[in-house]
Amino acid sequence: MRDWQLKIKARKQFQHFAESVFMAPRQAALFATFFVDFLTLFGIFFVGAYLSDGVFAFNLIILDMYLLAAFSAAVCVWVFLATGMYRPMLRYNDAVVIFPILGSTICAGLLVSLVVTLWCGEPAINIFIGIGWFFAVGGLHGWRLVAVALLNKAGRSKDEVARHVIIYGAGRAGAAIGEALTQGTNTKVYCYADDNRNLHGRTLNGAKIVSPIRIDELVNKGKVDLVVLALPATSTLRRAAIINQLAELPVRVETAPTLEEMLVGGQALTDIRGVSAEELLSRDPVTPDLQLVTDELRSKTVLVTGGGGSIGSAICRAVIAHQPAKLIIFEQSEFALYSIERELREWLMASSQPVQLVPLLGSTLDKGVVERIFDEHVVDIVYHAAAYKHVPLVEMNPVVGAANNILGTYHVASAAHSRKVGKFVLISTDKAVRPTNVMGASKRVGERLVQAFGHESPDTGFVLVRFGNVLDSAGSAVPLFREQIARGGPVTITDPDVERYFMTIPEAAELVIQAGAMGAGGGEIFHLDMGEPVKVADLARKLIHLSGLRVREPGHRSGDIEIKFVGLRPGEKLVEELLVDE
Repeated sequence: MRDWQLKIKARKQFQHFAESVFMAPRQAALFATFFVDFLTLFGIFFVGAYLSDGVFAFNLIILDMYLLAAFSAAVCVWVFLATGMYRPMLRYNDAVVIFPILGSTICAGLLVSLVVTLWCGEPAINIFIGIGWFFAVGGLHGWRLVAVALLNKAGRSKDEVARHVIIYGAGRAGAAIGEALTQGTNTKVYCYADDNRNLHGRTLNGAKIVSPIRIDELVNKGKVDLVVLALPATSTLRRAAIINQLAELPVRVETAPTLEEMLVGGQALTDIRGVSAEELLSRDPVTPDLQLVTDELRSKTVLVTGGGGSIGSAICRAVIAHQPAKLIIFEQSEFALYSIERELREWLMASSQPVQLVPLLGSTLDKGVVERIFDEHVVDIVYHAAAYKHVPLVEMNPVVGAANNILGTYHVASAAHSRKVGKFVLISTDKAVRPTNVMGASKRVGERLVQAFGHESPDTGFVLVRFGNVLDSAGSAVPLFREQIARGGPVTITDPDVERYFMTIPEAAELVIQAGAMGAGGGEIFHLDMGEPVKVADLARKLIHLSGLRVREPGHRSGDIEIKFVGLRPGEKLVEELLVDE
């Protein structure tokens, strides 16, 4: 058998042995640890006794040395067991394990010193104990670190190629994530990247710390497969800037939870997740005036129409957190109503809040059902989110779309006006500004209706909220892009120059609620300053890159995902507007 074949066979035998140790029952693993500790200590103490006898002439015979070493090793193992040094699993031992080893060996050394001094009648024999203790700490710690490294290496899949990772952030969070990612997995931290120049060139967990500028070079050379952000306390704007820089590179990007996600959401630092489209927005999220919103909603009866949709359900989540007396969810989709009602009931049970939840199935086109809701419940605030919003579908179904967005709005607004409801908030869209499609035109008519009621209603405050595209809402571009990327492409975009304003679902919900609290009525229009519009083609490219894939440009065969421009659909505009001179 050739040398290389022998090496492969030996490697496989070791892997098989290591994997059997890796998966051994707890008792067998403990026995193996006892045994290795005993052999290590026996060898150290025997050598220590032999050297001490040669230097200090204790006149110990070989048998005495064997007995002395065996006794000392046995006492140490017994003390280790009594002090709980064997409780941590060997697989997860790290450099910190030296501290319990130090404490346990000190206790064992003192006990052995006392007994051996009485046995030999020679206080100078404690030199032997001191030498043994010094080498015991290093020996016990050393074999554990070597064993963990070998077992982790053997525990990885033989057929799987190692995944190389850059961790962005060389602080405590980065160190903890680096250890978690490499523990028993086929992942290797290639390097850490950090903005702090004083750290560049130093090492962390055995990996070099480099400038973030080098990430571009390392990705393009194919050195890394993944970048993980370990920046839990970094500001939203700074995180967005870093993510947008990384989104220009064809490498998968994941992130540790933010500080808010850990404090509020209960996530652990090592709960690594993919980067969301919301984190690409280069602006701080809207921060609501919580006291104003709470004063508006507490102990009130709130009706949310279209409460099972993307925006409607987010409004329901936001409303219920401010302790209303009753939340009425009006929705025509049975499954959507079931989903949000179940979610909110689970939240109420967990938080023990005494909010009455009323799920109602029906359509705003049914005037009798709408009026019955207002008659049976003394409604204080209405958030009208029920609408058809998908431009091409409404364009193909203009009668149904217009009826829902106009007549449905009229029924709800009229019922609120006649019952003297305190506040009515209409959720509108930027497509209602200079509309070029049926959906935008129908929403514009709905805005006019609400403004008309606002001008003639002294008892009900009618308010309108207008915003752009909502990221990750049902039927929007981002979920479609993700689905197309997962299928291998192509990603379809109407036009390379099309631009849209974007906001997050929580932002939309908070804006609606805060606008209702701020608005005095009279048909006021509120809109969110969403910064600069975003090119949809750029957003698609960033989502492809964040998935670790390359864009296949027109006329080139290289790349993973093709972007195909299919042309503007009927009624669509290149650029949307939020304001119009009237």
